[in-house]
Amino acid sequence: MPCSVIVVDNASADGSGAMVKAEFPEVNLIAQSENLGFSPANNLGIAQAPGEWIILLNPDTELRPGALAAWFAAHLAHGAAISGPRLLNIDGSLQPSAWKVPGLRSAILELIGLHQLVGAHGYPAGWFAADFEPGFVSGAAMLFHRDWVARIGVLDPALFWCEDTDLCMRITAVGGSCWFIAGATIMHIGGESAKRNPKRAIPNQLLSRIKLARKHRNKVIAGLVAMVIGLHIVTRIMAFGVISLLRDEPRASAYRHAWTRYWDYLIRGDLSI
Repeated sequence: MPCSVIVVDNASADGSGAMVKAEFPEVNLIAQSENLGFSPANNLGIAQAPGEWIILLNPDTELRPGALAAWFAAHLAHGAAISGPRLLNIDGSLQPSAWKVPGLRSAILELIGLHQLVGAHGYPAGWFAADFEPGFVSGAAMLFHRDWVARIGVLDPALFWCEDTDLCMRITAVGGSCWFIAGATIMHIGGESAKRNPKRAIPNQLLSRIKLARKHRNKVIAGLVAMVIGLHIVTRIMAFGVISLLRDEPRASAYRHAWTRYWDYLIRGDLSI
């Protein structure tokens, strides 16, 4: 099947854009002078994609042989509207790439530290041995038809984290199905930028949960989610503040910054990411 490859260079400083231009002249390189963020950059690529089918792939992914063919065949067989493949860590271990939609229950369980014990966010590892319909699939690797863009729109630029959740929710809300495809395998290094910069990652992740609730839930549920997220931030400020007295703990300053961002968003309506 003929395909085109579009690379959006989000103002990288490592020469990767120049490398793509020199070594892969057949690639459509969209070089940006500033980092637009995940959603706007992907939306640029989607806008310039000439084909009927769109695959979003993070730059830290590596396709295994036969992955695309298996992915596309299973997507069609299930009649999926949007789907994601099996992701592997660099050591070959499974990397969860499909989750339950976060909500008030999961926020409360995370606040009190029971979310992992009861599986509030994810599915058991055994589920990833076969295809199934999750709440949403990872934005690191997504397949969908262009018709869905015309019908429900592109990635929400107000979200940085939860943009994949939101896209899948909008599709399933109008009758489309979301599938995890076990037979298509892609390696994903994943999460490195978040590990390097928790001061950016943690506030964006928590605020996006509130934005998602405000977008898809009623005002009461959205308000309760915002309150629980606020308590979550406060308790982590205290916990990691104590830990930082004993050793270096970057999450202490990250949660303090999250508190500032939390109030900027709720009181001033600051939607920046």
